[in-house]
Amino acid sequence: MDRAGIKAIFSLSGNQVMPVYDALIEYPIRLVHTRHEAAAVFMAEAYAQASGGFGVALVAAGPGFGNALGPLYSAFMSETALVLLSGDSPVGLDGRGTFQEFDQVAAASPFVKDSSRLSSEEDPAEALCRAIRIARSGIPGPVHLALPFDLIDSAVSTELLNRDESPALRLEPESETPPLSQLERLTETLWQAARPLVLVGPHLGRVNNGQLVENLSSLLHIPVVTLESPRGLRDPALGSLAEVLAAADCVLYLGKPVDFTSGLAGESVIPAAKILLVSGQPEIIDRARAALGHRLAISEQVDARQRTPRYEVAISGRERRGHERVVDQIARSD
Repeated sequence: MDRAGIKAIFSLSGNQVMPVYDALIEYPIRLVHTRHEAAAVFMAEAYAQASGGFGVALVAAGPGFGNALGPLYSAFMSETALVLLSGDSPVGLDGRGTFQEFDQVAAASPFVKDSSRLSSEEDPAEALCRAIRIARSGIPGPVHLALPFDLIDSAVSTELLNRDESPALRLEPESETPPLSQLERLTETLWQAARPLVLVGPHLGRVNNGQLVENLSSLLHIPVVTLESPRGLRDPALGSLAEVLAAADCVLYLGKPVDFTSGLAGESVIPAAKILLVSGQPEIIDRARAALGHRLAISEQVDARQRTPRYEVAISGRERRGHERVVDQIARSD
């Protein structure tokens, strides 16, 4: 865990995770013991947002795991990268009715980007690194990894711990550079509009990415708004955004699903607009196509971000309208 860059773990102890507690004694990782499993997950979510990295929560099996499920939905909706590690019944006793045996993967799957159970054939270090990569890739979110007691209580060879880095141990989010042609098409469509607007989700907003919204708005000369409130357009903090959307003639959803926070982009909410969508998740694009039909003028399946030290907006040398330059790519932070 230390090599994975984990500095703090938020946890409530229990029988199945005590081997992890014992192992942490040797490492400079802060263990924050909570009074409820839900608190551990909420604190991991807050830690991830405050640090700009990812959070880790550790809970026991059975009721402990059950108590942790609700907060996973909060992290999913806030687009926060965290890993929930849960104790689990021994794989060697599967199907025999052992203590607190049940399908944790099925229980957690609706609330997370990925849920898996460590198997006897897997390297625990690789499984953890995979969970971290998934949590941080694309739109960030929670990932669950169940840890069967007999596997985490077994000895691990020092050769495994001291081996050189392998691709399976990398922690960087999966990413591809968006083709320039795709981004040019989007920006040209925006600039041809009289009243364009860009909507982004929580992971591209001020809390997670500093000045991205301001930089992007300045470079595009287009308003960029972060939508993250569960109240959607009814949130008083958004002011008259509903009226602005109603007047917009082109709206770009940048790494942001077309969902309830913007009134599902219904014609009563955005009556005259062309809808543009950039998302790395094909299911989000498919859902928008089914709901919007011909109103979805452009949909691009690319990550709204690209790996660089921080979120920035890179500018090409191409001139727009004789004096303004166009956006080449929208970069993504680690």
